[in-house]
Amino acid sequence: MTTASDNAVIPAADAAEESTNKQPIATGIEGLDFVLQGGLPAGRPTLLRGAAGTGKTVIALTFLCHGIAAGETAVFVTFDEAPEALLGHAEGFGFPARRYLAEGRLRILDMRPDRNEVQVGETIELTAILARIGFALDSLGATRLVLDAVDGMETGYADLPSLRGELTHVFDWIRDRAVTCLITVGEYADFSTRYGLEDYIADCVIALTQEVSNRVMTRVLRVVKRRGAAHGSNENPFLLDRGGIFLVPVTGSVLSAKVSDARLSTGISGLDAMLGGQGPYRGSITLLSGQAGTGKTSIACSFARAACEAGLSVLYISFEESLDELIRNQRSIGIDLDRYHRTDGRSVDGLGALLLQPVRAVELGLEEHLMRVIRSVRQHRPALVILDPVSGLAGRSRDPVAKEMLLRLLYLIKEEGVTTVATELLGDDSAGVSHLDVSSIIDVWIKLRRHENDGEMNRLITVVKARGLPTSDQVKEFRMSTEGLRIVDPYLGESGIVYGTARMARQAEDEETIDQLHIELERAHQLRAELSEIQAANERLARAEHEVKTADLDRQVAQIERRLAAIERTRAAIGRGRA
Repeated sequence: MTTASDNAVIPAADAAEESTNKQPIATGIEGLDFVLQGGLPAGRPTLLRGAAGTGKTVIALTFLCHGIAAGETAVFVTFDEAPEALLGHAEGFGFPARRYLAEGRLRILDMRPDRNEVQVGETIELTAILARIGFALDSLGATRLVLDAVDGMETGYADLPSLRGELTHVFDWIRDRAVTCLITVGEYADFSTRYGLEDYIADCVIALTQEVSNRVMTRVLRVVKRRGAAHGSNENPFLLDRGGIFLVPVTGSVLSAKVSDARLSTGISGLDAMLGGQGPYRGSITLLSGQAGTGKTSIACSFARAACEAGLSVLYISFEESLDELIRNQRSIGIDLDRYHRTDGRSVDGLGALLLQPVRAVELGLEEHLMRVIRSVRQHRPALVILDPVSGLAGRSRDPVAKEMLLRLLYLIKEEGVTTVATELLGDDSAGVSHLDVSSIIDVWIKLRRHENDGEMNRLITVVKARGLPTSDQVKEFRMSTEGLRIVDPYLGESGIVYGTARMARQAEDEETIDQLHIELERAHQLRAELSEIQAANERLARAEHEVKTADLDRQVAQIERRLAAIERTRAAIGRGRA
């Protein structure tokens, strides 16, 4: 089939070979371009199919407006909605379609079936439609084309084989013109046999579906085929709201986290000391696990305050408390979050900006939460992200998909080089065991627990792990008051470790015992001194008696020696007389 506008077109085979060698055409949806490994096949038709509400028209508008913003021109052909409605849709997603239209960079063709213009007998005259499209492409020199809801022509054909044959001509006509085209159609249970497009005609097929689980809907995209190039084949959930289309590929995260030697203070000097003196590394993931009331949110808010005081921006996503609740509750322990809170995320007076985003965990699907968090991270580029509590997402389901989703979320944030603090609520019957099962990716794991004794509840804190940091192995006490947060060393006495008011009582008892022991020790020292003095006196007395006795003996010896000497002299004298 040819028209007046086809005369200058290159042969189909040559056009197909030329377009195959061209670089892919970006859609403007980063995640989709990643899955397609660059974008849609240049100069070829791509089929985008899905049921109502799956986002076909939004993707088509994004594809067109992205190209126009980059300096191209485009034609949008609608077989379903009125042009005015399409302009409203585009502006609702932030695309200046009316301006593009006024500038002559965009043209919208209303091809909704009109039997008076395009129908001959019981069949639509497709030649007239292609002629109008070709004329619009030539007038603008357009490089991008969208045929939206092309299955809307079905009512103009007596039977489906006739429509199938005409659509085959449409695809060939697109290849002949070497225009990059996105064709949207609805989804049917017998789609392949109904139209014969999926397997035989389109060069690239993208399927959109809606999945509902636990009464929560998630939109999913899958690239079914792409001729001449590789592509991702997984199902990829995507986000569709006023911010447009946002898709995070399932295979889009790799182990390429940015490493930093810089540290980020926790805002609690005692906790910094437990982590080697300066807090965790920037770009790391810290998990705060504990039962209700152990202070997880308060520590997370202390992180936020410390980062803001250092001039860093913080994204705080609360899955349980509203904005006003969070600000009011933390003010009771001396943390004034309102001082740093900025709705636009901009820093003021040298202080970092705190962007608070409260959202109920049960309102959205797990994948949609992941995409909203990642989109906020990429939009605001915070230095610190707080997820409080992350167990509100993954912990509400024992489905292994929940763990997989959480791991993807943490990996993706880490790849952005952003420090992450996540809190985990442990059940009262958990015995302190985490059910998230994500410790492999956690860099710093801090556990908090309640210690109940003698009618009093104390909060205890332990650093379970901290990669690359010299940590404290001691279980310490964590106190919250109007004066702030403090880490207190436990009291280790003769009877063991005690916390709280029992610490003071035990310390008083131990001090009394020590005082008594000091008294007894002093008495023992005095008695010992007295005994030493007695012993010395006895030694002196014994020494004196010894000296007296020795003197007496010396005198006796002297007397005896003198008598013996006298006797000897006498004998000697008698001997001389006899002689």
